[in-house]
Order: sequence, then structure tokens, then C-alpha cells
Amino acid sequence: QAKGGKAIRTARLDVTDAAAINKLIDNEPPLDVLFNCAGFVHQGNIFETSADELAISWAINVQSMFHTISAALPKMLDNGGGSIINMASVCSSVKGFPSRFSYGTTKAAVIGLTKSVAVDYIKTGVRCNCICPGTVESPSWHDRVKALGEEMGSYEAALEAFVSRQPMGRVAKAEEIAALVVYLASDESGFTTGQPHVIDGGWSG
Repeated sequence: QAKGGKAIRTARLDVTDAAAINKLIDNEPPLDVLFNCAGFVHQGNIFETSADELAISWAINVQSMFHTISAALPKMLDNGGGSIINMASVCSSVKGFPSRFSYGTTKAAVIGLTKSVAVDYIKTGVRCNCICPGTVESPSWHDRVKALGEEMGSYEAALEAFVSRQPMGRVAKAEEIAALVVYLASDESGFTTGQPHVIDGGWSG
């Protein structure tokens, strides 16, 4: 709205429910942009991760994108193209992080999914890229800081632990990631496809 735009409508959606996804997208005109941003961060190494917990991470972080892309892609192809943007993470095949086994595993799969879709449809006008952020300030991030603060004795100590590992001395703002999303959605990025776009304040540099 601040930029003069208007949301036609919004809808709540369970991204693990393929039938609900198909119903929603079937009732929409062809999408110019599909941005997959739902995600879940599980804490723990491989011994602290059950098969069920890994399955939950897979369903939310990866399989949801399979469902949404499968539903949106036919209309995109019929319409002559579009931009698909997937939220991956620098914690993936880009860089390993302690106690993020299922998160890093599934976000690495997002990069592979992105590259596969991009190469299969490169001649059609459909582009597919992913974004690999570092730590981003968000409500869910503050929840993780609070949880760590309970272990460390204070929220402030946990916040310092998160921030101290950032080369820039701060975490990212959501608006900084959103600006990259807008770029990848736009015609200005028309020569970019199949790429993991790292935006992590130099963390993986």
C-alpha cells in the first residue's frame, strides 16, 4: 500500500496440505510470481533429531514447495512464464551450522529443488531462484533467542551470542531480504535463474 499497490485478497493456507494448495491456486488467475517462504527451524544434531521431527521439517521446508510449484507451474507455462522464488538459507549446502541438522538438510534440498525446476523450464520463460539468508530479525527468531536465553540465564546473553557471530555486528532486517525478493520477482532479474542468492552479511564469505 505504501508503494501504491493493493492486495486483491489474502487467504490462510496450510502449505503441507496439497489439496488445499490445489484448490486455492486453481481458483486464481496465472501467477506472475510464486514466493515460497513458509519454514520451520528445528534445533538439534542428528542424535537429537527423530525421524518424525525430520519428516516435519521436510514437509514444511521442502515438500510444501513441491506442492505449490506443481500447482502453479501449469498456468505459468500457459501464460508464457513467471518467477518462482524459494526461501532457502545460508545454513544448507552453503554452510553448516551447529545443532541445525534437519534445518540444514532440508534447506540444502531447497537449493537442489530450485536448480532442478530452473533447468527443466529454462526455455519457457519460467525462472526459479532461491534466497539464502543468514540470521534475520523476525518473531520466530526472537522466540529462539528467548528459548536460548532460558538456557543461558538471560535474554540479553542469548541476544549477544547471536549477534556476536555476525561479521557486521547485527542480524538482517526482514526488509533487506524482502528487497531481494522484489528484485527476483521483477523483470530486472530476467537473466537470473537457478541461483542461490546469498544474503548473510558476509557470514559465509
